[in-house]
Amino acid sequence: MDDLKKITKVDIQWVFTLFGTAIGAGLLYLPIQAGKSGIWAIITVMIFALPLTYLSHRNMSRIVLKSKNHEDITDTFSDTLGYVLGTICVLLYFLAIYLNMPLYAIGLNNEISNFLYEKGITSVNLSNHIWFSFLLLFFIFMLVSFGIKIILRVMQLIVIVLILLVIFLSIYMIPYWNINYLDFGSFDFRSYLRGILMVLPILVLALNHSPVISSLVIFYRDRVGLNYPNNEDKVNQIMKISSLSLFIFVLIFVTSCLLSVPEQDILNGACNNLSIVTILGKYHDSQILDFLGPMIVLTAIVSSFVGCYIGSKEGLHCLLNTFLNKFLNRRIPNRLINRLATFLIFLTLWVSVICNFSILDIIGLLVAPAVAFLLYLLPVIIIYKNTKYKAYRYTVLNAFLTIMGLTIIVGYFFGLTVL
Repeated sequence: MDDLKKITKVDIQWVFTLFGTAIGAGLLYLPIQAGKSGIWAIITVMIFALPLTYLSHRNMSRIVLKSKNHEDITDTFSDTLGYVLGTICVLLYFLAIYLNMPLYAIGLNNEISNFLYEKGITSVNLSNHIWFSFLLLFFIFMLVSFGIKIILRVMQLIVIVLILLVIFLSIYMIPYWNINYLDFGSFDFRSYLRGILMVLPILVLALNHSPVISSLVIFYRDRVGLNYPNNEDKVNQIMKISSLSLFIFVLIFVTSCLLSVPEQDILNGACNNLSIVTILGKYHDSQILDFLGPMIVLTAIVSSFVGCYIGSKEGLHCLLNTFLNKFLNRRIPNRLINRLATFLIFLTLWVSVICNFSILDIIGLLVAPAVAFLLYLLPVIIIYKNTKYKAYRYTVLNAFLTIMGLTIIVGYFFGLTVL
């Protein structure tokens, strides 16, 4: 038992993988929505950020840990909810993870093309050129085509670089801090409520690492061979470390960004689908920021892209397998299904980049509601529907996650249209 409490090299690699999956579009765009929502709203949601992150991901891991026949999360849905409802949940699982990927693709395309244009490397901004986005996506897909062991090592390196870059940026911006950039003016409850509803979904995404939870559980349950409850203790240990690290990391970064740039510049950047690091570089004339901006964007997006690609491909593979094998009554080799899944993901991402949708609206209206259902509501439904999860029926905890999940699902739309 004492050996299980020790942190091994593989454990550290998984912590970095969870960390890297979360750090992406959510981190890069959270300060923008926080600036729009107001200081009191961001303080309020930060109070709930850590418990929400750990407890929701723990619930998801539990339904995979106690699944029969060493199933992954998609098989668990079908086994516990029945074929029809299970297939619908697999579709939602896929969408909750996949819908993150257009954010990274759009963000990467806009940020890199903006950097090349600002530095005079290109005579025009290439963000609207379809073949530029094609080459960017092709390069990223080449990175994620390697096996899980290589991916883990690369992810560890990328995330270490990202952590160092963001910490350095947060410290570097201290001389630029100006308390006047934070609006502590008269308190308006309606604006405060609207701010909470609109920043909460972005925060959830910034701390979301659910795409690799199933892979994490399967690794320790099947490949390492830990039995219950030892595998649960090990998974919980890793998630505690990653959740706490994420919370501290995001808190420091958001605070430093909000103190370093005026609200109006944040609003202008939001209109152009630019990340907070690019906005900082535009507002403060600094060669260091000119270097840090593209580096942070690249490492953040690549690290999250890899984690989401693993999870979305798992879900799409299950959906394609169900459709091709059962509805068409044909047995299709897994290798062919994998290639088809990769092609479909690539094609839809390319179309998304060409259309250049609003990143914040995609997060608030599509990604966050799907993630909230998958991460907050669905595990609770499964826990109360199947008796083998009876030990996890904690009324207060599950009620808390259900209420927060429902709030996240409708919050951004309600704040955008009603308040």
